[in-house]
Amino acid sequence: MGKRLAESLRVALASVRANAVAMATLWLAAAATVAAYYLSPAFAAALGPLKTWQTESGWIAAALNRIAFCGLLPGVFLCAVKSIRPPRPALTVLAYCVWAAMWGVLTDCFYTLQAAVFGSGHGFLTLAAKTAVDQLVWTALFCTPLNAVFFAWLAADFRRVDVVFAVRRGYGPMLFANWIVWLPVAAVVYLFPLALQIQLTGFAGAFWMLAALRAGAGGAR
Repeated sequence: MGKRLAESLRVALASVRANAVAMATLWLAAAATVAAYYLSPAFAAALGPLKTWQTESGWIAAALNRIAFCGLLPGVFLCAVKSIRPPRPALTVLAYCVWAAMWGVLTDCFYTLQAAVFGSGHGFLTLAAKTAVDQLVWTALFCTPLNAVFFAWLAADFRRVDVVFAVRRGYGPMLFANWIVWLPVAAVVYLFPLALQIQLTGFAGAFWMLAALRAGAGGAR
């Protein structure tokens, strides 16, 4: 058990380390966006149309956000860098887009549920509760098992994969990679109004898709 845990952590760290500069940039951008939103009325006003679009379009806006940032953007990167280009780039990008759109809708519903249960306040207990449920329940019990299978399937070049094996081998690396990337981001996300939360996690999702592809490779056989 200890050996498997150590191996899962090693794979997760390797997947994140491969994009360390992008991750550091992501964290700095998240912190800067929060500071600008609350310290600069002009910046907050500039996000007004994005907030309105999400409010009026709902799940459609959430899906389109994820298609752009978690489907097309990482897809362009995958295709542009020869060393990580998949055997079937077009099919991989299409799979990214469909998968990302689904998660955009589900995540928007989850954020809405969080706001209904815990409220929209920015107090420490509210933020801590939302982040804990996000990472320990939503991520650990729902998102990670499904992502472990999906990314193992991609790593296997769309061939059939053993679901049990994919979860057993990919769950640990995927979960650790998720926590490393998303824990700081999740705490920041809940500082924003509900209508901006799903929209402002796009860039983080783009980085996550690239890290997850590598972390999930261990679940393919």
